[in-house]
Amino acid sequence: MILIPEIKTVVILVPRTGTRSLKRAIADEYPNSMLLYRHMEADGVPHGYDRWRKVGVVRDPLDRLWSLYKYLKRFGLDWCAEHDATYTAKMRESVEAPFEDWLLKNDLPFTTPYDSAGLGRFFPAYSVKHPIPENRKSQFHYLRPDLGTDVFPYQSVGNLYSELGVMPPRLNGTDDQPPPQICSDAVDYISRWFAWDKSAVDAKP
Repeated sequence: MILIPEIKTVVILVPRTGTRSLKRAIADEYPNSMLLYRHMEADGVPHGYDRWRKVGVVRDPLDRLWSLYKYLKRFGLDWCAEHDATYTAKMRESVEAPFEDWLLKNDLPFTTPYDSAGLGRFFPAYSVKHPIPENRKSQFHYLRPDLGTDVFPYQSVGNLYSELGVMPPRLNGTDDQPPPQICSDAVDYISRWFAWDKSAVDAKP
């Protein structure tokens, strides 16, 4: 979640929708912007700032989860080495299973402020209101269009960049290999948990 005082805008950073690139571009263009929470949802915008415009990006759910799965394979090794080593190791361990198994069975939340190493630490920048594993967490939980968030489909993200006046580089991008074929149970799973995501991807911002 980024607050941009100059244009009174809150940017909701949904994981694997180009958020690191967008975060970097916003910081360069708006030095007074503030990264308050990394992946907080729209219903967690602090009092007062909830009056500002909220924007965010929605991505095809299967593509997003496949991207996250590939990303976690090298999490803490090729990128994001600043995170706690215990946390990144658990994330990598979670994707040792085949993609379809991870999709259907993973129960490890990606974003949580609680210490993975058992040392009692708390990381407030990673606070969320809905610590649901990403393979069951609809992007609706992040974006909450019912609270007024303007949602931009991933394939039209250039429209959001234009409105914000930024042009992000590509960072933390995984390879372009498409998602593998998944079984009918997995297709039903995606349809059940991510019905809103699928419809939002096809909507115009």
